[in-house]
Amino acid sequence: MTSSNRWPLAALVLVAVVTLWRLAVLAFAPPNLSFDEAQYWAWAQSFQLGYYSKPPMVAWAIAATTALFGEGEGAIKLSSALAHTLTAWFLYLLGRDLFGRREGALAAMGWITLPAVSLSAMMITTDPFLLTAWAAALWFLVRAERHGPGINGWWLALGVAFGLGLLSKYAMAFFLLGLALWMVLVPEARRLLKGGGLWLALGLGLLIYAPNGIWNALNGFVSYAHTRDNANLRGDMFNFGKLAEFVGGQFGVAGPILMVLLLAGLVAALRRGGDGRLRLLAAFTLPVLAIMTAESFLSRANANWTAPAYVAGVVLASAWAAPRWPRLLLASLALHLLAMGMLYNMDAVRHGLGLAENSRLDPMKRIRGWDKVGDRISLLLAEHPGARLLADERKVLATLTYYVHPHPFDAIKWNPDGRVRDHFDQTTTLPVGAGQYIYVTENPNVPEGVIARFAQAQALGRIDDHLSGSHGRALSVWWLSEFKGYRE
Repeated sequence: MTSSNRWPLAALVLVAVVTLWRLAVLAFAPPNLSFDEAQYWAWAQSFQLGYYSKPPMVAWAIAATTALFGEGEGAIKLSSALAHTLTAWFLYLLGRDLFGRREGALAAMGWITLPAVSLSAMMITTDPFLLTAWAAALWFLVRAERHGPGINGWWLALGVAFGLGLLSKYAMAFFLLGLALWMVLVPEARRLLKGGGLWLALGLGLLIYAPNGIWNALNGFVSYAHTRDNANLRGDMFNFGKLAEFVGGQFGVAGPILMVLLLAGLVAALRRGGDGRLRLLAAFTLPVLAIMTAESFLSRANANWTAPAYVAGVVLASAWAAPRWPRLLLASLALHLLAMGMLYNMDAVRHGLGLAENSRLDPMKRIRGWDKVGDRISLLLAEHPGARLLADERKVLATLTYYVHPHPFDAIKWNPDGRVRDHFDQTTTLPVGAGQYIYVTENPNVPEGVIARFAQAQALGRIDDHLSGSHGRALSVWWLSEFKGYRE
């Protein structure tokens, strides 16, 4: 077997082994759902073209996997792991077509073992589908550009990927910034503006996305407003501490070695006379990194918001380092595999290090135990036939909608001011008049403002056996009946 064939085989084996490893974890020891994941599952119970805070792809994916494999946590998260595997495949194709089989294989292996990907594969969020669409669109762009600016099938494929990306997460719009920067850095790429292929791709992408845009128009542009509010540029600005935390977090997202190689590759790409192929990848890496770094300084930014940058970034780092520092790339892979093993066996690692009782070092502390809470609330609802679940926080309501059995799809959010802050504010209403409720709250005090609005109220107890050490708050449970209205 020639050297050029060994690299793709190594990538195929590693990607397959890691994927099977993740599928085994999801099948036999899946983590509990977070409240965001539980909310996405709740969305998936009805087919819509949009949902309160996100476009519909994540809910559609959950609906597909749970229809095939049931509603367990692993089935809900399954499409995330599969999407990352598909992304690794597209990055192999991208690296192969730009540089060669070795670079493509290293990019695929780099992606499948990326620390952020190892974590993301165990969660169901909008990111995996965005990243797959981004990787596909970037490869289709490279193929289409080689066939010329005229209309061809690769431009159509790019349009489909761009549209599906927008249906996954609005951050797909950053792809256009990458496209623009590429044409600035590589003047030869501007010839694409004179042909019909690129414009057909963009038009097709917007057409595929259009149903969600129409849904937003019919629902007060609620998803766009939520995205705008996430930027939070009206708060305190110029946060050096948050900037440092965000920048440090990027070395955790990509891994320290790969992040250094990525930064070195960016510098090489931007030098005068830099390789046009590296400049292409830099163009689709820099805008997201720069914007989110600025966002972290001006307001706040989660570390994962830069995820699209690492699609091209992993290929860039692999291609630049392969002929110069191949051992560093292999060391990075080894380090990431070690981190993955620790993450997927976290309880055993914590016990082995004597840290099992230290909840501060438990990355799963926010999601542990909610299945126990669900069992407790299920019993209370069974003891009060006809009672509906009521909660005053999205995270409590979403998580219990999943973990209570039978699922209380008629659950209601307490919303005295009538503002729409989340999916449950948008879709539930508390009717005035007869009716009984099991009210669950993290409020440690007697909820006088709530029980005063009901004709009858009785405390049913406190739930705290789901808490991880000192983390979290206990839940108080009340039986309420005959809602009198939010106001006199």
